[in-house]
Amino acid sequence: MKQLAVPLTLKVWQDPQGDVVLQHSREGCTISFACWEDTGEPADYICTLVFDHPWAARAVNSEFLPFEIHEPQRSCIYEVKDSEWLIALSKERSWCYPEWRNWDKRSYHHYVVQGHDNYCEVLAEGFVERIVSWEEAGELARLIDES
Repeated sequence: MKQLAVPLTLKVWQDPQGDVVLQHSREGCTISFACWEDTGEPADYICTLVFDHPWAARAVNSEFLPFEIHEPQRSCIYEVKDSEWLIALSKERSWCYPEWRNWDKRSYHHYVVQGHDNYCEVLAEGFVERIVSWEEAGELARLIDES
């Protein structure tokens, strides 16, 4: 049985045909994508999801999500409930650092951001949406140019 992924509606309208770009380091994690103003009408900005206290991230080149999804939204990301990945990393961390829950009291979530031909997953405490103009987007302005 597939794990359940619950939609979390976004404030922006994600370009459903666009790429999602993961940037992850020890210092932070973001996922960026192009947006639409109206059906097929590209916006002049991107959305960057900034993840709070990211623990792990990965990207997969597949258009199909390996999760059970109920009630998909027009523009959303997903939270995986009872995440096997989160459970596995928690067990691994407990083996390496038996006392880690004494110093890390955060509640982590498994987020999934779907693009047209790829998706990214992040384990983090939370996230915020940030609108980034074409002028501020730097190399990620290509997401707007490609939409």
